[in-house]
Amino acid sequence: MNAQKKPIRLDLTSSALQGDDASEIVQGSLAAAEGHDVEIGIQMHNTSAPEEVERMRRFEVPLSFHAPVGGAWLLNFAARDASPTFRECDKQAEMMQRYGVDRAVFHGFVMTDLPVPAFGHGKSYDECMKPVCRPELVRHPGSRFVSNFTGTAEFLERRDRVRANLRKLRELHPEILWCVENDFPGYGSGDLRGSDLAYLDHPVCFDTGHMWAASKMLDLDFYREMALALASGNVRMVHFHASRYTFDMDHDRWGDGHLPLDHPTAMDLARIVRECKRAGVPHFVLEIHAGTARDVVRFIELYEGN
Repeated sequence: MNAQKKPIRLDLTSSALQGDDASEIVQGSLAAAEGHDVEIGIQMHNTSAPEEVERMRRFEVPLSFHAPVGGAWLLNFAARDASPTFRECDKQAEMMQRYGVDRAVFHGFVMTDLPVPAFGHGKSYDECMKPVCRPELVRHPGSRFVSNFTGTAEFLERRDRVRANLRKLRELHPEILWCVENDFPGYGSGDLRGSDLAYLDHPVCFDTGHMWAASKMLDLDFYREMALALASGNVRMVHFHASRYTFDMDHDRWGDGHLPLDHPTAMDLARIVRECKRAGVPHFVLEIHAGTARDVVRFIELYEGN
């Protein structure tokens, strides 16, 4: 007898649920998923305060974490001394267990030994990352975008350190699925390529917008990098959103994605969903800050149309 097929998980991001229409968005998403093999959840954004977890719990859907939730520091497993990161993971694990959360995604690789403040809580991404930025790792003076440092001895050493530390994390907290996310290519963030994601030999959250931007900055083929990550068998989660940026634009005019799925985009959203579906990815997150139930409808159309 065949085992019953499990529904895929489709999370909204908590950053889309900050207005008076939050309940309407959640209820509309649940209605859109009804009759499909889709379970609606919410991913607590990494800028969330702990009290926001309580608010999101009231919607009575499963939660996941974009760690660190309420934490002071980014989880940097590439630092020479990663003990502060492990202490933060202990706190995150305690909070997740308290709220019945069994999965998290995080950024875990910055080319620095300095502590990196967590985004949010009154500080922007740029404000947190700029103080640890090393001028020799960016495209030109004043740029926030990385050059290609992935062939350097330091990068390879730090990548090995991240791999070893992630193995230790799995041993310390096996009750939680920890997914390392490929980074936005700024300020010395190091988890940039599909081959790097595969090398870490650890559960992965593949962020479409980050890889789209990294492909521009490092002159990569986005679809090849996605295929390399998927072929590892470790992609357990996908951050799915559209990007307005096109490869004919100047490097310095680029940014992140996080746009609704009906926004004009050069990304082949249908192909992305098709390849992730074929690879058996069980969990997608609509990391769309202005997301609505329309994005749930569009995602289901893409998923079921492949």
